[in-house]
Amino acid sequence: MEIASYFESLAEFESEGTSLSSQIIMYSDSVEVKDFDLAIIYVPENRWVDHGTSDVNEIFNQINISLGKLYVHDFEPKILNLGIFKIGSKISDTEAGLSDLIQYLVRQKIVPIIIGGGRNLTYTAYKAFEKEEQIVNLTSIDNYLNLDEDSTFNYVGRIIKEQPNYLFNYSNIGFQTYFVSPEEIELADELFFDFFRLGSVRGDVQSVEPVIRSAEIISCSLEVLKSSDFRSSMNPQPNGFYAEEVCQMIRYAGLAEKNRVVIITDLNLSKVYQSDVTLIAEMIWCHVDGFYSRKSEIPSGNKDGFLKYRVPLRNDEFQLVFYKSVFTDRWWMEVPVPPQFANKYRKHHLIPCGYDDYLIATRDDLPERWWKAYKKML
Repeated sequence: MEIASYFESLAEFESEGTSLSSQIIMYSDSVEVKDFDLAIIYVPENRWVDHGTSDVNEIFNQINISLGKLYVHDFEPKILNLGIFKIGSKISDTEAGLSDLIQYLVRQKIVPIIIGGGRNLTYTAYKAFEKEEQIVNLTSIDNYLNLDEDSTFNYVGRIIKEQPNYLFNYSNIGFQTYFVSPEEIELADELFFDFFRLGSVRGDVQSVEPVIRSAEIISCSLEVLKSSDFRSSMNPQPNGFYAEEVCQMIRYAGLAEKNRVVIITDLNLSKVYQSDVTLIAEMIWCHVDGFYSRKSEIPSGNKDGFLKYRVPLRNDEFQLVFYKSVFTDRWWMEVPVPPQFANKYRKHHLIPCGYDDYLIATRDDLPERWWKAYKKML
């Protein structure tokens, strides 16, 4: 793939000791892409909600500089900064080009960290996996559900119409009820999607760690942040998550072995405040820190390091099987796959869960997470 043709380069920054500035490599023709673990990509595509742009090179350079000033501890990251993605003459051109690039990077086992454009860019990540005929989970951290056909924010609505379809589960974290129509909530219920209101997650971010851990694609809209914490989104909101809560969720994405793509969207390129530049840099740092703290924990493989719990339900009519890591205290549960779909859903018979799901089972009840996963496979 001729990667250079997709990008405009950013300015080099001065290396400062042990900070990230000495760890991030700017792309050039002499660079071997396959030698890296993570790739940073800036995408100035915001034509879905046209706020105009200022000097995007300067904005992205400032993010680079802020990121370069941050320090890493106990690991040596291999991060490639690809630069600014060249947008197409039409939005569809940008989508096609970015999808091809994501597909290429994922094949190289490189995690793209994409910053900038509208939330609909998340559709391009799905298309990359569709080309590989790989069934995926998508988790969005967003104040909208993105299912409404008549809304600008409808990328999930586009995805579920694709045939053949490769989306196993969509999870939303942080939707605000007054932004979501009853029809959207009804559709999400009918499709057995997971969605968590802002109020149910605030102050309890750890509760959504399993849905982040389960997703290949993580999309985070900057509009999900309170405007007091972030003013430079497309549509700043008075209510939302605090900055540290979003950073914690992005770190969970880094920790998640399944995570293959991270997209941070809805940056208003017409005006960006310096404090917001710093926060974006810190979000990237949180993902990097999580990525290099990953633990290889797959209960379906080597069972060493896991405690197995069998919970009988309905007077021993059947059992639920849970696994708990003795190293990280993370939980999984088994979901039976219908024999005719054994090959299609082989990666989804073990789903991440929490201790609360285990407690629900001990009370002779089915965890909602288990039930939704099972219904999707029928």
